[in-house]
Amino acid sequence: MLTIEQKNNNEIRFMELLSKLNIDLTELNKFFDEIDYFNKPASTQYMGAYPGGLCEHALIVAHELGVLCNAYYPGRYTEEDVIKIALLKDVYKATMYEAYMKNVKDETTGQWSTVPAYKTREANARAVFGDFALSSYFQIKNFISLTDEQSLAIIHSTGNFPPDIHDVMRTYPLVALTRMADTAATYLC
Repeated sequence: MLTIEQKNNNEIRFMELLSKLNIDLTELNKFFDEIDYFNKPASTQYMGAYPGGLCEHALIVAHELGVLCNAYYPGRYTEEDVIKIALLKDVYKATMYEAYMKNVKDETTGQWSTVPAYKTREANARAVFGDFALSSYFQIKNFISLTDEQSLAIIHSTGNFPPDIHDVMRTYPLVALTRMADTAATYLC
């Protein structure tokens, strides 16, 4: 769980990073407001399953991706690459999950209580373009320009890989680095 101050600081840091792209963020900001991005969880029950968890996860991925890019390919990838990919690769999750109340049993007392939780919205209640990485790509491509390598890094950041993923990763190492950064942010940080 994040404090209100942590959540606000994460939102400020997120927007500071986006502003480094030197593009007009007006429409993207409207989109973030429309989907209530900064109050959304990163998952329903695992990492960041609380208000603001999605933004927090994006910032951790950005840090990890920056470290990996500098370690494996110093000078090849820019801060712009890291910002675009890490901050926007999971944007679809903001439309994917919804809050609800669930009943849980206290194992010690045997008493039931109702607690807030998140669940995946029904497919007919959200835009579906494939897995959430591909869906994120489709949601953001109209707001921000992406190179082929940036696009592929977002599309292949999570989920199942196509049969030729080894060739994709060899040709576009940013795909592998993004996957590694997301894995680190999810399981190690």
